[in-house]
Amino acid sequence: MRFWPLLLVVLLFLGCIEKPADSREILISMYYPNNDYQRWLLHFDSTLTFYQAYGMSSDSLEVVLKQIDGIILTGGKDIHPSLSGKDSLIAQCGPIDEYRDSLELALVSHAFEQKIPLFGGCRGMQLLNVAKGGSLIIDIPTTRNSNIHKQQEGDAHHMVYCHPWLANILEQDSGSVNSNHHQAVDRLAEGFKVMAVAQDSIVEAFYWEDKSSHPFVLGVQWHPERMERDDPMAANLARIFIKNLESPTQ
Repeated sequence: MRFWPLLLVVLLFLGCIEKPADSREILISMYYPNNDYQRWLLHFDSTLTFYQAYGMSSDSLEVVLKQIDGIILTGGKDIHPSLSGKDSLIAQCGPIDEYRDSLELALVSHAFEQKIPLFGGCRGMQLLNVAKGGSLIIDIPTTRNSNIHKQQEGDAHHMVYCHPWLANILEQDSGSVNSNHHQAVDRLAEGFKVMAVAQDSIVEAFYWEDKSSHPFVLGVQWHPERMERDDPMAANLARIFIKNLESPTQ
């Protein structure tokens, strides 16, 4: 694949680096429309500063990575099916950005090396799974005969059911979430634990179990940045991520 050379180049710039203990800065893999992720988190902590990795030069990225406290992988285009070993299903995908795939794979690798708190939303959760060796359902309607996760316009909405760990964070064991995707976790990467599922058994959230190898990695399949600010399924995700920027122990 053409993006592997880029991945190797980016990794060379990441290296082993130290970040200032008092920094409160977040690297977003690619800004979402209307700055949704920034506005979501700023609602809970107005002091945060954000950088966008996408399109940043390697030199600038190297500098920024020395000072960030967290990384967010956002939603967006389909992930190349070759990363799931499913090259033959490329026709089931929409537009693909191989540069972005490569960049985000490098960011995940760096986050694990440096134990930087990491959150993935929708595509971001899917990218986390393939980065650690898992695979994806390339098209849910075709493979699982389920149509609850995406509609023609706007967000779909459906229920999710939470594992006790996530239910404790969200302060509820189930809830309605927004949804806009046709890909999802298939084979779960070793190291992740499922934290929530939809009524059709699609994985809706996971976290990294081994806190010694990384203290905080959380992925959700929904879009908390587009939900009402006081909705527990969004507000408490923002709070736990921000808390772990200071002391990643949860």
